[in-house]
Order: sequence, then structure tokens, then C-alpha cells
Amino acid sequence: MENLISQGGTLMVIGMATVFAFLVLLIGAMKASAAYFKKFADRYEEPEAPVKVSRGGGDVEVAVALAAIRAKRG
Repeated sequence: MENLISQGGTLMVIGMATVFAFLVLLIGAMKASAAYFKKFADRYEEPEAPVKVSRGGGDVEVAVALAAIRAKRG
């Protein structure tokens, strides 16, 4: 029984160390990526803002939806 608990503890420590090492590498990669893009930001174009197209009948759709809700509720 003692051997199983020891093996379980060892496995837990190895697993937690593996996850910790992966997270440290991930944070390092993210910081390196941020530094790269900050340094070479002039090489990349900023995307244009999307143009919002709205139809004029927005109030009509809202009124129809509200009427349908009132009809459903009784």
C-alpha cells in the first residue's frame, strides 16, 4: 500500500512539473511574440475597420418580435 501512495505522489509531482514547465514556455513564447510584433509593427498593415451596413427597418423587426412575444405569452 505504501508503494502505491509513493508512486501516486511521484506521478502527481511529475505531472504538475510538466504542466508548470509547459505554462512557463507558453508565457515565454507569448512575450517573445509580443516583443517581435512590437519591434516590427511597421511591417504589418492595420486592417481597415469594417463598414457597418444597417437597414432602415430595424424598428419594424423589433416591433414584430415584441408582438410575437406578447402573443405567445397571452
